[in-house]
Amino acid sequence: MAVTETSGSLGQVQRVADSLQRSIRHAESEYVVPFSTEIVMATVSSPESLRWSDDLVWIAPRFGGNGSLALEAATDRAGVTAHYEWVKGAGERDRYDLIARLSTDWWVIWDSEWRGVSPFTGERVETEAFSLHFTDGDGISGEMTSLRLRPPVDQSHAERVQLFKDYFAAAEANDVERLVSLFSPAEYMGTAVRRYFGPEGPELAFLPDLADLRRHYEDVRDAVTVTGVSITNWYIKDWYLFAEVCWSLETRSGDRIGMSTAEVLVLASDGLISGRLGYGTRPEPLPA
Repeated sequence: MAVTETSGSLGQVQRVADSLQRSIRHAESEYVVPFSTEIVMATVSSPESLRWSDDLVWIAPRFGGNGSLALEAATDRAGVTAHYEWVKGAGERDRYDLIARLSTDWWVIWDSEWRGVSPFTGERVETEAFSLHFTDGDGISGEMTSLRLRPPVDQSHAERVQLFKDYFAAAEANDVERLVSLFSPAEYMGTAVRRYFGPEGPELAFLPDLADLRRHYEDVRDAVTVTGVSITNWYIKDWYLFAEVCWSLETRSGDRIGMSTAEVLVLASDGLISGRLGYGTRPEPLPA
């Protein structure tokens, strides 16, 4: 992960602009009237164009029959197509108004006021939404999104900042017990992140319950020591936390590696974490 270009170089700016334009094309495709799955899918990266992703990755929560939220994932074009067929039939999008948009050359996050018929409840709402796009390949290679569903009932901004800091301090320390304790037992809806370590190998780690989450953190702890954490971007809302993180790690065999991740921690009504949605770049050797 050596730095090969100076800050503010034209090449770096152009890569960010290209990433953003692909994200914009996708976002605008979802507001074509009438909604067209074919138009939306034309903005999704072809599998052969992916450079640093293992698969396509689309994540969104849905309500189950018992009223509980659970994440659903799609990792191929058939699954992504099925996701947008669900979107087409379950909801109706009137408009969005940007609150913030943050862009890099590999991800873009949209934070918006959102109006339409909620695909979760079937009711017309005015609420907020985030969409985190990953821009590997010739379109977007991933989307993680949610409407504002169950925000904390009584939590200050300072408390959310402390939760954010506590989470990444525990991740840096590979403190499995502390990490799991920060997730809501009552409202855990799942975790979907890139798997870097463990017996399953590289793929999307889909962790529907807290026991799966614990095993995932144990796999990381058993494989590496975290030697450095740099939070390069963060954004804190009253219902979710976003972070881009640059990780420096040392494997048990002594190899030094690094990667970047971008993820959203969705908050539960009790002020703990309800779900974790994210992806990351491939590990690369760190310079000696």
